[in-house]
Amino acid sequence: MIQTLISIIIPTFNRAHVLGETLDSIVAQTYTNWECIIVDDGSTDYTAELLGFYCEKDYRFQFHSRPKNRPKGANACRNFGFELSKGEFIHWFDSDDLMSRDNLLDKVNYLITNKDLDFCIGKIVRFEGNFKDDNFTYQHGDLKPEKELYTAYITGRLSILNVNPLWRRGLFTPGKLYDESLEQFQDLDLFSRIIFENNRLGIINKNLIYIRRNNESISTVNSSFKLDVPSFLKVKERLITRSPCNKTIVVYIIKDVLWAMRWSMAKKAFAEARSCLNFCYKYRNLLPFPYRARLLRVGVFFKLFTALNGGDTRFRSYLKI
Repeated sequence: MIQTLISIIIPTFNRAHVLGETLDSIVAQTYTNWECIIVDDGSTDYTAELLGFYCEKDYRFQFHSRPKNRPKGANACRNFGFELSKGEFIHWFDSDDLMSRDNLLDKVNYLITNKDLDFCIGKIVRFEGNFKDDNFTYQHGDLKPEKELYTAYITGRLSILNVNPLWRRGLFTPGKLYDESLEQFQDLDLFSRIIFENNRLGIINKNLIYIRRNNESISTVNSSFKLDVPSFLKVKERLITRSPCNKTIVVYIIKDVLWAMRWSMAKKAFAEARSCLNFCYKYRNLLPFPYRARLLRVGVFFKLFTALNGGDTRFRSYLKI
């Protein structure tokens, strides 16, 4: 039986200490017709030596460097990897996470059997430290189908992480790839565009992906969360303008932006906090009336707290709608 080719695309940067474990989980897949394209973003550790070993050992691995004419970052690496790929199915992945042995087999069989579906996901497990110690910190319960998938995804009722889905290749075109200008939330931006038009999801209630927690990434530095407010607001604006009549999404986004405002105030980053509040004012007419009135109250207390140079948000209830 001829197996369909799956392209696994992984960006990496100075992750040699965990990348080998990721690649070992791919080598161990029970589904064997895959190509794994790793694009390095300028690592200064022993990534090149490690990937040279894997490429020599298994022809299915490819090691490439991000072209110098492409902007630095995982987005450009993923897009370049996609351009090199040949698979009928696409599985984006990260250089510190792991696949269960049947991850590819279960997903590709599901999509081949259910030809009407656009993509499928499985359950994820989070772990810390050494995977062999079974140090699992969180396991998802069973995933449930959502009648309005786009709304469920945007509002967080259904989590679709970057490393989880297997997608049909045709969903991605030159105009539907990662936005290379974004520092964060690139998966939310891309997946929301895809799911808005292609929302036929398959669910496999098995633990298929293992995500390493507390490993430094662009959003986590020295175990502390880092928020790139410009990227955050850019993605939120795209979401709200795509579905301005969906009150559930509008309210959720405004509340989320106010959270970012409070987070910025706690850091005494008042210029960023002001940009978040201005975003909410810009779209306040899309809110149901009670929320609009509460937003005016938020503006009053924002001025008061910033005048007092108040980074402490103990009175955060005054900054919510």
